Amino acid sequence: MRFKVSTMSWRMVFVFCLLSLRPPQAVAQEARPAGKSVLLLIPEDTALPAMATLVASLRSSLWEAQDGPITLDVESLDLGWARGSAYTHALHTWYLAKYRERRPDALIAFRSDAIQLALQLRRELWPDIPMIVLSEDERLWEQQPRPERVAGLWLHYDMRATAELALRLLPGTRRLALVNGSSPWERAQQEQMVRELQPLLARRGLEFIDLSNLPLAELLERARTLPEDTTVLTFTFMTDPSGKPFVGREIARMLLSASNRPCFALHDTVLGLGFVGGALVSYEAVGQQLGVLTSRVLRGEQEEFLAPLKPAPVDTLTVDARALRRWGIPRDRVPPGVRLAFDEPTLWERYRWWVLGALTISGLQALVAGGLVVERRRRMRAQAELLERQRLEKLAEMEARRTLDQLAHVSRVAALGELAASLAHELNQPLAAILSNAQAARRLLNATPAQLDEVREALGDIISDDKRAGEVIHRMRALLKRGEPRQELHSLNDLVCEVARLLANDMHLRGTTLRLALAPSLPAVQGDGIQLQQVVLNLLINAMDAMADVPAGQRQLRVHTASPGPGQVELSVQDSGGGIEPSRLALIFEPFYSTKEHGLGMGLSISRSIVEAHGGRLRAESLPGQGALLRCVLPAARTESSP
Repeated sequence: MRFKVSTMSWRMVFVFCLLSLRPPQAVAQEARPAGKSVLLLIPEDTALPAMATLVASLRSSLWEAQDGPITLDVESLDLGWARGSAYTHALHTWYLAKYRERRPDALIAFRSDAIQLALQLRRELWPDIPMIVLSEDERLWEQQPRPERVAGLWLHYDMRATAELALRLLPGTRRLALVNGSSPWERAQQEQMVRELQPLLARRGLEFIDLSNLPLAELLERARTLPEDTTVLTFTFMTDPSGKPFVGREIARMLLSASNRPCFALHDTVLGLGFVGGALVSYEAVGQQLGVLTSRVLRGEQEEFLAPLKPAPVDTLTVDARALRRWGIPRDRVPPGVRLAFDEPTLWERYRWWVLGALTISGLQALVAGGLVVERRRRMRAQAELLERQRLEKLAEMEARRTLDQLAHVSRVAALGELAASLAHELNQPLAAILSNAQAARRLLNATPAQLDEVREALGDIISDDKRAGEVIHRMRALLKRGEPRQELHSLNDLVCEVARLLANDMHLRGTTLRLALAPSLPAVQGDGIQLQQVVLNLLINAMDAMADVPAGQRQLRVHTASPGPGQVELSVQDSGGGIEPSRLALIFEPFYSTKEHGLGMGLSISRSIVEAHGGRLRAESLPGQGALLRCVLPAARTESSP
């Protein structure tokens, strides 16, 4: 934009020279739009918001009012950014060349400086076409004769109404500061505005601070340090004293960012940037009224030329509700009839019940969360206590297991002690046989000739008897051994057979007949073999003790294994004694309860503890006339092929 301003005069002169070299016939042959055409001369670039809004509104109004097609040619003069008679002369020459053969049906000019240039062009090119003017100077025709066929509107920038609105909103104001640019047009407008403000300043005793005609940096610095009782009034800022051009909207943003006091404006194109408000000129309304007037003139309505300048009521007192909240201005100070822009309800006003509901729900959620936190802490405490209790119970269980192991070991030792005579006899037989076979082998070797075949047979008997004695000792050592329980797979039938071999001599001495009914293909059990052997040993010894009063020859001991159900293995031991009284069935597994005179009462208690530790159960039955029956049910070991 700035490059365009600095080079426009030279560019127009260059184009004018090119056009002057073309023959008049070539220019005349240029295509011209069908229907009527209107030429609009605006003082500033069409990229400026005010100019763009005015042109768009004017074009829309013309299209709506005209019956046929109409063409609107827009020429931007950039009078605010370029100065001097040389530039004005270049513009005049350029437009004479450009429109010499292009006759518009009407000519529109906005602002007094552009109006003067348009009048001169019309006199030289098209003196008979109508002209419509939009002037900010009501006294436009006082200094010169009013030309013919001219209709116009008067656009008033009401600085006084803006100042009175500011004083209503900010009653503590003691100073009015005016911000304005340095172009000739801006200076002329400021003189008129100051004249309008003088009565108000005198009546209210207000101090006037002139912030116009200042370099931009100095203006922003002054705006940062204004007294607290100051209100800022703004007009435009197209150039500074050096002639440097600016875009008014951007200067407005910088001023609002720097100013420490509320600012008021006169143009609706800056509404929403942060200005509190003012008597804002609507350039959209200006364009509509200008279009309506132009349409009447094009239709030949001569009465439009009678009034020198008709007022254009296009300014409206407007206040930005957001700026009120920013500066803490109460809304009840806004006068009646003033338009309140951006009056969006606050979050509380718009969503009051939603907010209350959300707060209520949030409060309930907070209470629930607090309760959950408290409950979580209680649960964590309870879990910690539970873990501690489980740890103590585990320690107690481990201690009980160690105690049980010790008691089981003592029980095994006691049982083997009771079997000492039987075990001695069991060992004495193979030892005596070994001695006899050894003596016989020596005699056979001393004979002439030596009987080697019989010696070999005697040596084989010695080896067999030695293995027999070794197995007895091995079984005794295994039962007497004390160590940690081991989880291994065992055949219940093999465990029963080993214990039966160990007790075979004792059963013979007691006159007991053992009958084994072992189920084939019995599933294996998992556990500690020594402890399971101890259960079998205790059950068999307990059964033999129960038959002590039965006459010899009638002492029958039946041992039976079976699989009563899927995943179960059962061992049952039945004697032919007198049975157990029903009242004592629930007591026989209690520690230190014994029906024998010299018994400790720990055998069955230890056996039940071992069985339960292996996941099984041990119970007793007393069959009338059939002695006692003890059933031990253990879980079968799970193998890879098990379901």
